Amino acid sequence: MAQETGRVNDDLQAFITIELNNGATFDCLLDTGFDGALVLPKSFVQDNSIPIVGDETYTAAEGNVFTADIGVAEINWLDENLSIRVLVSEVGDALIGVEMLVDSILEIDYKNQTVKITK
Repeated sequence: MAQETGRVNDDLQAFITIELNNGATFDCLLDTGFDGALVLPKSFVQDNSIPIVGDETYTAAEGNVFTADIGVAEINWLDENLSIRVLVSEVGDALIGVEMLVDSILEIDYKNQTVKITK
């Protein structure tokens, strides 16, 4: 069974590590309020030569409107190699959104501080 695992930190935030096809990894906060796939920091995008293919304007949950570069990252996810649209964060945020959870099961165990996503 395809599976990704992560952890819950002391602030009760759930994190999953994403892995690019080149082997680079980054810890991302699981954000079920974000309907996109991934948000990665600009420095990580640049360091890993993730191509920028355009930009889009978004409205954040608090109502702020912003424009972000869009990249395409090649990642390993649930035993598949995928091309994923990535919003590039200027402030260093790294998020996994619900688009990454489609057709999967998310389990967050706060008692044991573990996160598991299975397909």
